[in-house]
Amino acid sequence: RKAVNILDKRCIICGLPEHYTGIKFDDGGVCNYCNFYKENKDFLEDSEGLEELFRAKMERAKQKAKENGSRYDCLVGFSGGKDSTYVIQQLKEKYGMRVLAFTFQNAFSTEYGKRNIENALQKMPVDHIAFTMNDEELRKAYTFSVKFMYNFCAICFHYMHYYSYLFAGKNGIPLIVNGRTKGQILQTALKKDHLEPFETSFSLLDFEHQMFHGLEEKLWSQEELSYIRDIEAEAVSYFAYHEISDEEVMRTLEESIGWTRPKSKAGGHPDCYAHAVAENMSIKKRGFPIRQGELSVEVRRGKLSVEEMQRMLEQDTVHFTHIPEEEKRRFEDRIRTK
Repeated sequence: RKAVNILDKRCIICGLPEHYTGIKFDDGGVCNYCNFYKENKDFLEDSEGLEELFRAKMERAKQKAKENGSRYDCLVGFSGGKDSTYVIQQLKEKYGMRVLAFTFQNAFSTEYGKRNIENALQKMPVDHIAFTMNDEELRKAYTFSVKFMYNFCAICFHYMHYYSYLFAGKNGIPLIVNGRTKGQILQTALKKDHLEPFETSFSLLDFEHQMFHGLEEKLWSQEELSYIRDIEAEAVSYFAYHEISDEEVMRTLEESIGWTRPKSKAGGHPDCYAHAVAENMSIKKRGFPIRQGELSVEVRRGKLSVEEMQRMLEQDTVHFTHIPEEEKRRFEDRIRTK
C-alpha cells in the first residue's frame, strides 16, 4: 500500500503524483494525461459542438424507441444525488425525453439519498423502478472484490449497469444515460478508443471497459461477474457533453425542486453510507483520496488551481484517513456472507 510523500514527483501542470496509475512524464515534467488533453483540447472543450452531438444522440434514441415500440426513450440510474437528479430533470425538460429512472438498492443507501429521491419523484414525475438483487450473491461479490482489489465500488457500478442493460433490453430502451462527470471520464484518458465523447459504448462489457480499463476482464476471467452479451443500448454520459459546475447543478435543483445539498464539504457521495470506507481504502492502497484524478482534470482544464486542489485533497485525507469503528463494523456486517 502506498504512503503519501510530499516529495513525490508531480506533474508540473496538474499535480498528479508519480505513483498515479499509468503516469509518465516528458522531459519537461508534464504528465502523459496532460499531453493527451492538450492534443485533444479543441474537441473536448467545444461546448457548443458537444451539445449538438448530444442532442443528435437524443433524437436518434427517440426514433429508435419509437421503432422498438418502447414507452421510454432512455433509462437513467437514480441515486438521489445531484448528478443523477439533474440529468433526469434536464433530459425531461430540455430534451423532451421519456425517462425511466432506475435505482439499484445495494443496502448502502442513506436516508439523505432516499429523501431526495422521494422529493424529486414528487416534483419531476417520471416512472421509477427500484430493484434489489439476491442479497447473498451481492455479499459474495463485495467480499471477493475487497479481497481481490481492496475495492468494492466496482461491484456497485457493475450491478447498477448490469441491471440497467437488462431492463433496457427487456423494455426496448435504446439509450442509458449516466451522470459521470468530465473529471471521472478523463481521469485516465490516454487514447480516444473507448473514451467519451470520442466514442460511446453499446454493450455492458464495452461500457465497463471505458470505466475500468481492463479490470472488467479480470473480474470476468475470475468468473465472479457476468456480462450480458446479447443486449445493445448506447451508454452516454450527460456531463461529457455539457459544461456546468457542481455549484450550478446544486443551485438549479434547490431552486426548482427543493433538493437538499449535503452538509459535508469533504469529497464523497452522501447518498452512500459506505463511501467513507471506500475513501479510506483508496488512501491506504493508492496514497491519495478517490477524487485525486478527477480534480487533476479540473486543474488541467483551468477550472481549479493546483493549490485549491491540494487543499481539497488534504481535507479529504484528514476526513477519511481514520474512520469510526462503528462505520467499519457496519460495512463489514453488510458484506459478510451468511
